[in-house]
Amino acid sequence: MKLDVSDKVAIPQTRPHIKKGFYHARLAEIKPKKNESKYGKKIVLVFDILNEALKQNGEYAQLAMEVYSEYKQDDGSYRTAVTPNSTITKTFQSLGWNFSTQGLDTDEFIGAEAEVLVDDYEYEYTDQATNKTETLKGSTIQDVSKWEEDQPQVTEEKVEG
Repeated sequence: MKLDVSDKVAIPQTRPHIKKGFYHARLAEIKPKKNESKYGKKIVLVFDILNEALKQNGEYAQLAMEVYSEYKQDDGSYRTAVTPNSTITKTFQSLGWNFSTQGLDTDEFIGAEAEVLVDDYEYEYTDQATNKTETLKGSTIQDVSKWEEDQPQVTEEKVEG
């Protein structure tokens, strides 16, 4: 097999950074994670953060969360991660699913709203062209909870003084 080659340097995806806290969010996309982890297969849940202040070019900021969908067994086979006490179950229950042994169709929850807990982290990026390393900040979803329509909207106020 012959592969094409490019002399262009890959640029890492810019990771969004938003202030830590709880945000109203909508599930926008679900996709399998390309690389399997040591313990099994994961899916990536992509959420729109429904905050007008975070909109850019008319688009909401998006953050992702990974959850296991299948665990790898010692013999190399897989078993479902959807059990009564798992993270994937808690996440989809927050989106409106009632646990059932009839299965979980994740696509049914695209567009479902939730409250997400956002945390931030630092990561290092080395520019291949200049070999310069810098520390950048990104944000990730730590937890997903049920969205209550009557929740008060939290806004920041500037205090003049």
